[in-house]
Amino acid sequence: MTTQNGPLSFADIANRLDGEGIVWAVFAGAAAAAYGATRPLTDVDILVRASHGERLPRLFPGATVARRKDGVVKAVGLPGFDLVAGLHWRDDNGTYTLDLDARMAERLTRHEVSALNAPVIPPEDNILLKALWGRGPDVGKHDWEDVQAMMANLPNLDWEYLRWRAGACGPRQRTRQVVHQLETLWHQTRGASAGSV
Repeated sequence: MTTQNGPLSFADIANRLDGEGIVWAVFAGAAAAAYGATRPLTDVDILVRASHGERLPRLFPGATVARRKDGVVKAVGLPGFDLVAGLHWRDDNGTYTLDLDARMAERLTRHEVSALNAPVIPPEDNILLKALWGRGPDVGKHDWEDVQAMMANLPNLDWEYLRWRAGACGPRQRTRQVVHQLETLWHQTRGASAGSV
């Protein structure tokens, strides 16, 4: 989507979302960069509440709109930006949901992302998300690399919140396994003096 002056900037997108009272936050690779990953950003992923998805096409007319099988708006694509209405995905273990709910919203942090002071999802949510995805260079992704970088740069994590989120977002057996991997990585990365989990 472009304007008379070219593609929409991050500030343009933020202003439209804020003007509509839509709670939003940067997630995925751009959030990993805010929390210490050093890979170059190729785009900015923005999470909004699933319930706000239907408002996005009106806010960004002409954008590419992806819908779920039931017709509900899943995401809106703009040059350099993807706006996602709640995260829902499946793997061999089952279905996962990660939404920008009240608990996440109260924990948003602010960081400079692409020259804009932007809300960013909590590090615990981004670490869990990336660990659950677990995609590697074979598919052009760097999820565990980002997890390691975030953990190496963060002074602490709220493990109680991370465990709660893991239990709430998907199949327990899989999420417990991922939390255990994260706890192990935390100790390896930070050492025993970094605090208990």
